[in-house]
Amino acid sequence: MYKLILISSLIFFGITFQLRGQNNHKTQIDSLLDICQKRGIFNGNALVVKGEKAIYRTEKGFTDGSKTKKLSKNSLFNIGSISKEFNAVAIMMLKEKGLLNLDDKISKFQLDLPEWSSKISIKNLLQYTSGLPSIDWENVHSDTDVYSDLKNLKTLEFEPGKGYLYSNNNIFLQRRIIEKITGKTFNQFLTQDILQPIGMNNSVIDHQYENPDFVRAFNMESVNDEKLPLTMSGWVCPSIDDLAKWVNQLLSYNLISKESLYQLFEAYSKESQSALGNGTFTNNELTSYVHHGSSRSYESIVYYDLQEKTMIVLMTNSKSLKIGEIAEAVMHIVKDEDYEIPQKSVYLTIREKAYFDVDEGIAYYKSLKKSNFDTYNFSNQWELARLSYKLFEQNKNKEAIKILELLVSELPIKSKETLEYLGARILSENQVDKSISIYELMVAEFPSGKSYCSLGNAYYKDMQFKNALYNYKKSLELEPENEDSKKMVLQIEKM
Repeated sequence: MYKLILISSLIFFGITFQLRGQNNHKTQIDSLLDICQKRGIFNGNALVVKGEKAIYRTEKGFTDGSKTKKLSKNSLFNIGSISKEFNAVAIMMLKEKGLLNLDDKISKFQLDLPEWSSKISIKNLLQYTSGLPSIDWENVHSDTDVYSDLKNLKTLEFEPGKGYLYSNNNIFLQRRIIEKITGKTFNQFLTQDILQPIGMNNSVIDHQYENPDFVRAFNMESVNDEKLPLTMSGWVCPSIDDLAKWVNQLLSYNLISKESLYQLFEAYSKESQSALGNGTFTNNELTSYVHHGSSRSYESIVYYDLQEKTMIVLMTNSKSLKIGEIAEAVMHIVKDEDYEIPQKSVYLTIREKAYFDVDEGIAYYKSLKKSNFDTYNFSNQWELARLSYKLFEQNKNKEAIKILELLVSELPIKSKETLEYLGARILSENQVDKSISIYELMVAEFPSGKSYCSLGNAYYKDMQFKNALYNYKKSLELEPENEDSKKMVLQIEKM
């Protein structure tokens, strides 16, 4: 605290120092984003707020792949999954009015759904633990189609609360519940009860290609994404200032209480997304909030460090999957820390070849590493891990394992924790056979008490108790004090 004496002169010098710091930060951030634009990994808008003051803002690049019209501060972006926050907050608004409870089963709201609706709670929808399958995007063309598929769904992927699956069916049903309770369409509720009251006047709901401010997304070859029919409605597409306004209102507890906000950050596991993305807590207080969203070639991120009182918002219409790394670099600049300038994504560059022929994709990876080592990020293990995960999603399990084998050979130290994470995430999604194949690779490459225990857990979940017991015992050979393996051996032997 400043002393009372000489306070005016101290404040003067304090402000001068702060302004110098902010100007230096502005220059460094601008230089960073210029390089990222030249590298082809950032075409979009950026905003950095420190305290209540915007210390940096920019619009770099173009509104579509033709690169004839520049972005403006009023440009509107599809923000992908970040828009799911609006229905989650709406649910909590209704909860605070006493119109619903998070433990209510969704059958209570007369949505004309099958018997399984009596097992799923609103909390399950918020945390993606309902057991609802992924939406069949290839055959769904409207809200009506999504609803029809749900009404004809016979069984869930897993018992509600016993697993995690990041499915937009959870979002769809949240929006239908809001409609049932309020008597409004979800879009009406968004407009009348959220957007207008908090002054989000430069936002639209759902893609509006005819709106001159709504930007078109384009790929690495500057080809625009094709215009698609609206397969599921209710997505807020804001300007960058409106998105920042939303975040500030949210974290100032002007929309919902602190208790409700913190409930929305509750997730099924460390590997799982909450209704608001990812929140970090220290001593039961929120210290940081990060939410990433993407839809086709659109990509956005909100990164708020509450301890630094700094918010970074980045929005792009040419996805590079580097927006998270760019946001981290900006935060390092604001904190006066060393930072690295992101490189191009290996995953985005080789994925199409790998989807078509995994061996061709691997060969392309190796040729890029030989000829363009400084251009691409070959040191980030998540580039290949993401590709493997996407191959698993396409049920190309052998191809996915080939990519993980490449990861192990390229980055042996980093790949161990990556396999652990990927195996746990896929197991939490109840893709047990895929998880087993990952853990089998892990015990082959990194035999340890922990890796054998993880493989045992996957076999146990698959009710292969003999194989589970074998791996738990192998775990104890390598790590006699592994309490989880001890417990599971006793449990199986009592069966």
